Amino acid sequence: MEDLHTSLKDLQFSLQTLLKKLVDVKKENEELKKENEGLKKIVSEKERIISSNEEQIFTANINNLYSDEQKQALQSKIDAYLKDIEKCLALLNA
Repeated sequence: MEDLHTSLKDLQFSLQTLLKKLVDVKKENEELKKENEGLKKIVSEKERIISSNEEQIFTANINNLYSDEQKQALQSKIDAYLKDIEKCLALLNA
């Protein structure tokens, strides 16, 4: 009977230890989830900044690739395309 009592005490101690570890792991998991969310926000902001910088670099490279006359010709083509698109939209809305 003494052995059974000792075994039960040992089992109870082991269960309490496991429960404490479970609580600690759950707490750590929540902290890691919060940290992960914060890091996701930081990564998202960095990606937005990178995208913006890539656009600026692309624009700067275009400015360096074309002369002023070529830029004006390109702008004229873009304006013509926009007018055509506006006409199509007006026809669709009519």
